[in-house]
Amino acid sequence: MGSIGFAVGSVGYLVGGYLADKLGRKRVVLIGLASTAIGLILFLSDKNLAIYSVAYGFTSLGGSLAWPSMTTLLATKASPSNMKFLYGVQGFVNQIGLTIATFLGIFGPSFLDAEAGIELSTGYLWVFGATAACALVPMLYVARVTEIKRQPERLSLHFDKRMRKILLVYSFQNALIGAGAAFVIPWLPIVFKQGLGATDSWVAFIITVSNIVIAVGWFIIPHFANLRGSVALIAVCQIISVVPMVLIPYSPVLLAVAFLYTVRSLLMLVPSPVLNAYIMNIVDERIRASFLSLSQLAWELAFSASYFVAGYLWANDYSKVEPFYIAGAFYVAASLIFYFYFRNVKEATDAAPHPGTEQHKAGAGAS
Repeated sequence: MGSIGFAVGSVGYLVGGYLADKLGRKRVVLIGLASTAIGLILFLSDKNLAIYSVAYGFTSLGGSLAWPSMTTLLATKASPSNMKFLYGVQGFVNQIGLTIATFLGIFGPSFLDAEAGIELSTGYLWVFGATAACALVPMLYVARVTEIKRQPERLSLHFDKRMRKILLVYSFQNALIGAGAAFVIPWLPIVFKQGLGATDSWVAFIITVSNIVIAVGWFIIPHFANLRGSVALIAVCQIISVVPMVLIPYSPVLLAVAFLYTVRSLLMLVPSPVLNAYIMNIVDERIRASFLSLSQLAWELAFSASYFVAGYLWANDYSKVEPFYIAGAFYVAASLIFYFYFRNVKEATDAAPHPGTEQHKAGAGAS
């Protein structure tokens, strides 16, 4: 299932951004949301590995199509200086939904099993039913979003030498982050349970608290970007996040684990609105979706390779500390590369947007 989902998702990233820039972001977002809904509905069928693999392929494809397209579509709705605040609000709303869904998805089935005698399989069936219903709702809102139509053109013209170098460096550091994440992040629920003795309730509590803190942080963090700049904020937060992550396996009590995991998640993920806004402001508006998709594909490929290696490294012993140090090394290397290269790449401003954008065209016409 994982292999099929990854392969389909990779194809989505490979072509989705191009299609969004060429055909329109709104259209591709709707296709992605529809694909996600179809996949979740398929999960409601009887247990069948073939059907579940197809279902996971649909959900993976939906995510790889919708995320870059939605991010670039939102970028057209705010000025360069306000973009990070728009992404902050979007992140807050998404995180609230994620918090509720994660808590109910992890805690709900086991609670119903223990308190009401409802089998786990039935409980998880309800989880997929609820998510399938939720997946259909955003389509109604996206359908009402306006988008400026553009004339067909060769997108390769806007990937000049400078932009290709930016894409290469950003994709490389993104790949390092993906490689590091694969050694720890997917394994944390198992580490909490089998390595540190946490129950399902504790795992749900730890992740829920972390999600709530991140949601609040996404409201606050964009204001700090104005103090020292977006690049410095992103790099510093990511590097510092390594410290609490490495301390997790040494924690004597689960409450300390919950605290360290929350701090790590906050520092690593809370700069996301600032990072998204920064990337949108250094990339030509016409190729934003392609840029995001290709850089995310680099993350996916590195994550997949490291995930395979990490499985052998853990080898059913979830009390190890080595994977945490390996992940930390990848994170630090990626953050340093990001800082030392992108500190010299200036963002577009309200007064001086990128040449070729709709705002620039309007200003040129007025002058």
